[in-house]
Amino acid sequence: MSGKVDKAAAVLKKGGTKAKAGGAKLYSIATDPEMQARSRKLLDDGKKVYRAATSPEARRAYRQASELIKKARKK
Repeated sequence: MSGKVDKAAAVLKKGGTKAKAGGAKLYSIATDPEMQARSRKLLDDGKKVYRAATSPEARRAYRQASELIKKARKK
């Protein structure tokens, strides 16, 4: 029985060590100013794309396209 307990403890210890190392790596990446600037730029780009896709002009274009598709299917 103690062999199983020792194995379980070793697995938990190894997993904890991996989690700690992964957390440290993630923290170092997150605090890197270059990475923060990159993520800020990606966020801004995403916001622009969302605004463009949800704009009234885009909705109008989607409606027109769907009407054309419906007409083409009926023929």
